[in-house]
Amino acid sequence: MAEPSGIRDARGRELPPGERRRLVSLVPSLTETVVELGAAGRLVGRTRFCIHPADVLAGVPAVGGPRDPDLEAVAGLRPDLVLACLEENRAMDLAALEAAGVPVHAVHPRRLDDVDALLADYGRLLGAGEAAAAFRADLAAARREAAAPRRAAPRRAATLVWKDPWLAAGGGTYIDAVMAELGLVNVYGDHEGYGQTTLVELAGRRPALVLLPSEPYAFGPAEVDALAAAGVAPPARALPVEGESLTWYGTRTPRALRALAALLAAGTEEDEA
Repeated sequence: MAEPSGIRDARGRELPPGERRRLVSLVPSLTETVVELGAAGRLVGRTRFCIHPADVLAGVPAVGGPRDPDLEAVAGLRPDLVLACLEENRAMDLAALEAAGVPVHAVHPRRLDDVDALLADYGRLLGAGEAAAAFRADLAAARREAAAPRRAAPRRAATLVWKDPWLAAGGGTYIDAVMAELGLVNVYGDHEGYGQTTLVELAGRRPALVLLPSEPYAFGPAEVDALAAAGVAPPARALPVEGESLTWYGTRTPRALRALAALLAAGTEEDEA
């Protein structure tokens, strides 16, 4: 098998050739991706939030969280690669690891095409080309399926990700890309990243649908009531969704698209009943 070379991360940094044998993952969805590509045995470290699949990860040491990793513990595991994300991990932590001689590969998926590229790169880095190709094919199929039932007039929607203050997913985020793939027009798409908002502003943007993911903030009935009291929902529909389907990327993306498409279809049927 030819050694991987020319693999650049989201910062434009190129990795030297060679398969990686000792991995520390600082991102839950990347940990899951490594496992599902058949390389679980290469994980020597993970975050405390890397919980899927639980049975496989039980014996892998935790080294803190994505935003508060124990850098000494990471270095002590002697990884030949740390897997990171520019959105989920702090630049200062990645710089400190690299200064200590620990190689880092950082991703920053903001489009579904970025997920496809991520899978291709991981297939090369892990010597898991066949598994990666299968997931890439499934992703392409899921994208076709998600596009098929789109309405002629896409629905205006918002995704809230936090409360106190209220934060909404804007343009240039993975959530925004997933929304677009499902035929939703992000009413906060004119703002980059995750921006602070108010329920008055949200009502003024007139979404037909407000997605309330279960993470990173665990939205519940109280938040649905707050939306109703502010005049957001109704007329908009407040829809609780599994947070991992909206925020985890990699091998999870194909099944997440299908689950979200099914959830939206069921909601549409209820609205039209």
